[in-house]
Amino acid sequence: MLQIRPTHMQALANQQTDGFVSRMAAHLREVFPAEVERLDDAKLRLFVEKVEAQARKWGIAKETHVERLIELFACFADLRRRPLPAWVKEIVEYPDRPGEQILCRLEDRLFFGEPV
Repeated sequence: MLQIRPTHMQALANQQTDGFVSRMAAHLREVFPAEVERLDDAKLRLFVEKVEAQARKWGIAKETHVERLIELFACFADLRRRPLPAWVKEIVEYPDRPGEQILCRLEDRLFFGEPV
C-alpha cells in the first residue's frame, strides 16, 4: 500500500509553488516587460512570492485570481506602497469580504477610478 507522509506532501506543495512562481515570472517578463525590467530574475521571483503571500492574507486563493493580483501589483504602485493607501486598506480589510470581491473592487478602483 502506498503511504504518503507529511514530508512528501510538503515536497509536492513546494514543487507546485515553485512551478507557479516560475510560470508567473515568465508571464510578467512577456506581458509586462517595462513594469518588471528593473528586476533581475531572483528579485522577480521574490516579488511574485511576496504578492502570492499577500493574496493568501487577503483571502485570494484561486490561482487565476492570484495571477490577476500579481499583475495589478506589477502595474500599479499604489499596491506596493507601505503603508497601504487608505482606499486599499478599506477594500482589503473589510470584514468577511470574499477574495474575489476584493480583487474586483481593486480592479474597479485602479482601472476606472471608481470609488468603492
